[in-house]
Amino acid sequence: MMTKSYICKDVNRYVSSQNLLDTATRIAISAIKPKPNRQKYEPVVNSSTINSLLSFLQSRRDMNELLLYIMRQAGREEIDEETGKLLLASLKDKEMKEAVNLLGYVKWVYDALTGLGVNYNNVRNVKTFKELVSILSKV
Repeated sequence: MMTKSYICKDVNRYVSSQNLLDTATRIAISAIKPKPNRQKYEPVVNSSTINSLLSFLQSRRDMNELLLYIMRQAGREEIDEETGKLLLASLKDKEMKEAVNLLGYVKWVYDALTGLGVNYNNVRNVKTFKELVSILSKV
């Protein structure tokens, strides 16, 4: 029976990690949308804002303060409305460790998309991390 409990924990950890990666993928894709009415491409959420969310949570260690900070940043238009709603909905019921992991994944996916110069139109309908990997791995 001991083996069964380890297997269940591993499966649960995999499912949780996969769900976080899928959620992070949707948030990061939302954040790279181009700002409207701009001559040059600029994402609606810049990388320093993504970094500040993770830094804020790591330093403050309070989920309610993080949610308030996201609302503040959305009110200041540092985070667009769609991305703000995705962040709030995704984080509102998370424990600290899971929230840190999620924001870390958001940062990594965002950095990958912007660093590789991925066109938003090519990924805007992507819903899962595996779909994103599939698109990015095409030659």
